[in-house]
Amino acid sequence: MPSVRVRKGDTLILHGPASATLVEGKASVLGCPLMPKAKLIVKSWRSRPIYAEKDSVMDFTYGENGGYEVIEGDTIPEEWRAFAEKASENPSRVCVYGGIDSGKTTLATLILNSLIKKHKLAVYIDLDLGQSNICPPTTIGYTSLRIPTFDISSHRLEDGEIVGYTSPTPLIEAHLKAVEKLTRKLSGKYQGISASIDLDGWVSSESAVRHKKELIRMLKPDYFISIDEIPSQIRETCESFDVACEALPPPREVRKRDQVARRRLRELAYERFLRKSVVRRIPVSWVSLRTITDEADPRNIRKHVEALLQSYAENSGELLDQNTEKALDKLAKNGIGILSYLRNPADAFAGIGLLIDLNFKENYLRILTPYRGQVRELVVGAILLSTEGEEVYSNPQLLTLSSVG
Repeated sequence: MPSVRVRKGDTLILHGPASATLVEGKASVLGCPLMPKAKLIVKSWRSRPIYAEKDSVMDFTYGENGGYEVIEGDTIPEEWRAFAEKASENPSRVCVYGGIDSGKTTLATLILNSLIKKHKLAVYIDLDLGQSNICPPTTIGYTSLRIPTFDISSHRLEDGEIVGYTSPTPLIEAHLKAVEKLTRKLSGKYQGISASIDLDGWVSSESAVRHKKELIRMLKPDYFISIDEIPSQIRETCESFDVACEALPPPREVRKRDQVARRRLRELAYERFLRKSVVRRIPVSWVSLRTITDEADPRNIRKHVEALLQSYAENSGELLDQNTEKALDKLAKNGIGILSYLRNPADAFAGIGLLIDLNFKENYLRILTPYRGQVRELVVGAILLSTEGEEVYSNPQLLTLSSVG
């Protein structure tokens, strides 16, 4: 196993898929101590900065596209560490704002770890639909932690809400409603507990600014932290709600991911939440059935499915039977279904699945899902997904600004 020496004050950036073990010295990742002999695993398409607090030796392994580089100095800006310390002086709710590949999740994790070390418990709230860390893409959620973490994506979703697309843009109201519902549940369960809130990366339009202003109103954070500049409208909103806002510099090293890499990360996340799936046949009359756009009438649900399949056929050139059941069956034989969402009898989000059959006439549906419990509601989405997590097809034009309750 190869070894590398890292001088005190320098950083080893580990690019996944890879692992590293601290053999000598003292090091940490985003404020989380790296224990001697403990293995740090970095997943594909991700990176982790290992900061040497003393001269250190690390063993490492890596797979295809993985590796490491040693950077002189600390790649985490001093301003980030200073803010994390300041925010953790008292129990705080911190919103982290930034564009795609800005280092937003890295900063949110650093803040989370500081809050945990100071207050023994903190919540991570994931509102990023496309590059989600703890929940399936197209959903939002949270988890609570009592010890610092190297990698927030390795933790289990505690509760979540359905939105239905990989960006808020076609479902703005649905995203806001889901955030509002999640916030109510959090307030009831974790009143007064510190939280690090990883916002979505949609920042490049007036609509995005209005969306963030609404999130500030709902979340009522103590701090709104931006990587780079904060739009003046957002600053004004923060001032009106007595939210301290601050712009922090970007990190020294950010591994830019192209669209293919971001898509691959989503596919790995889908696959994670579809693992150990089984096909379940459920009478339609046993569940509340609706579409992601809130259509509950069976005729409109069927039209929604037909529109998705027709749009896919036109886009891909694949010949599908005009009979919905036969078209779904053909896709299912190729390992493809409609990404759908399940709720349990307590009305809590219970996971995702692939709808592979829907027959109103014979009163049954079939869904491939790892969820084994009772299904109270099934929400039919607007993305065709493979069992390996590949986004086969999506069309945001099929979506509306209808809310998702």
